[in-house]
Amino acid sequence: MNPQNKTRILLFNPFFYIAGGQALGLGLAAILLTGLVGSFGHTHFDGVLDTHVGASAPLWFFVAEGIIDWLCLSVVLWICGKIISQTAFRTVDLFGTQALARWPAFFICLIALPKVFRRFPLEAVAQLKQGNFQFNTLDVILFLALAIAMLPFLCWMVALMYKSFSVSCNVKGGKAIGTFIAGLLIAEILSKLAMVLLIPLAIPQAPIPAKPAASATGIQSVPGDSSTNTDSDIAGAATHFVDLLVKDDFAAAIAQFDATMKTALPEPKLREAWQSVQKQFGPFQKQLGTRLQEVEGYKIVFVTCQFEKSSLDTKVVFDSNHQVAGLFFVPTTTPSPK
Repeated sequence: MNPQNKTRILLFNPFFYIAGGQALGLGLAAILLTGLVGSFGHTHFDGVLDTHVGASAPLWFFVAEGIIDWLCLSVVLWICGKIISQTAFRTVDLFGTQALARWPAFFICLIALPKVFRRFPLEAVAQLKQGNFQFNTLDVILFLALAIAMLPFLCWMVALMYKSFSVSCNVKGGKAIGTFIAGLLIAEILSKLAMVLLIPLAIPQAPIPAKPAASATGIQSVPGDSSTNTDSDIAGAATHFVDLLVKDDFAAAIAQFDATMKTALPEPKLREAWQSVQKQFGPFQKQLGTRLQEVEGYKIVFVTCQFEKSSLDTKVVFDSNHQVAGLFFVPTTTPSPK
């Protein structure tokens, strides 16, 4: 065989040589290695097709993301294969080659390692909230270059996923392509739902006894509006509350709680929650900004905090008496590079 042809086959159809248990073993090793590298750069594959750089998390969480993405797509494509394939096929071939198809994600993690890829989105969001549109030109160029560099590897991974489906299930043509696209979209939704259930296990959070139930709407201060000072005061109270946590003045922080929170989160538990956050994300460095929401009489302030390893939102919920009725530590949302 022509060496060039062999190289092309290895890159775009390695399943010609590798399938079954061997592909499964190599694929799981690739997922594990990708999770390890992803943990260094805080690169999350929080969906079959999604790549985000966000909050720090335990190593197991990054590995679990890859496994969830692989299983969701493999199960959906297995069902699709059973429906459209005219021949029998081995489950281990499909699951094994789908695991191996995810190996280009390793290169995406490598591209996302430079700190500018994590720093720039956070700084950009914080500046935009403050009405400041001055950005470091070099950071902008590097961020865009890295984001664009990821796209070929994402396309490569999708091509391998389709080839795995086509070869393992013995299907091809327009019917196979259409079925694969539909399966990919369904698996994307399923993986997203699974991530929602997984996040609370990885991100430390304090309980919120009086959790509002309705959908949230943003608060905007209007010049001359009587609510302007109230919103400003609420934001100030939230940043002050975070300052108390930073100073380890938990007694003063507890004094801001309502009666239910004082029972649910006494001083020892609050201290433990804050120490757990810093143990996982590194020492607190600074506050980056705030944003407000309102839900059925509750005012919610997200105080974006920069820690040594990553950023995190401290979500402080205030009741109508301006007492703290809930407290969360949640991932900071950042733009997707896709």
